[in-house]
Formats: sequence, C-alpha cells, structure tokens
Amino acid sequence: MYRDFRSKFPELARAADTRHVKTWDSVEDDTAFSWFESLAGVINDQMEAERQGADLALVFSYFEEKLSESDEEVVNCIDVSFVENLFWRVKPKSAVNVWPKMPNSLQKLYLNFHGRPPIED
Repeated sequence: MYRDFRSKFPELARAADTRHVKTWDSVEDDTAFSWFESLAGVINDQMEAERQGADLALVFSYFEEKLSESDEEVVNCIDVSFVENLFWRVKPKSAVNVWPKMPNSLQKLYLNFHGRPPIED
C-alpha cells in the first residue's frame, strides 16, 4: 500500500516525506507504518491552514478501498497510523469541511478511537 499510495499521490507523498524526515531522519520502506502518521500530519497542517493541496475525498476513497480488500496488517496501518492521527490539534472549525468527506468506514475507525467527531468542541 505504501508504494501504491506514493505513486497515486506523488505531491502529497513528497510533503509527507519532508515531514517524516524531520522526525525520523530518512524515508525507508521499513518505516512505512510511521510514514502514514506523517501523511496524516501533512493533511492536518493543510486543514489548519485551510488549504487542501490534495483532493481529500479521493485520498479517503483510496483508504476506504484498501480497508475493504486488505489483510489485518494494512487495516491496522490505516487505522492506527493514519486515521487515529487525523485531525490532531486541528480546530473544529478547520475540520468541519473535511470530516464529511471521510467515508463512513474511516469515520467509524476515528470514532472508535477518539469517541467523538473532530468537529465538536
């Protein structure tokens, strides 16, 4: 999934690489799990700045598709590394336009971990 995502969303992948290197010093295939946390951070930064550089509905649809067709390891990566880190330190007013774009399957993962949507104070 890591390489596939990078090929489908190269601009977003480059931004995630930049963020990832600040924390982990390099981008390696064996750090793919934590790389998706960096990806969530890039999306959070875009939300907070109120500028989406990527079509988030398309990104979320990609992950929804992977959830339905992947093994437990990939599902866990999407859940723990990506979804749980989305909306971290994003103000509810900045999340309000993004939350509805998330498919129900991703929203459910988020709610199972956080207990409430990110659009509530």
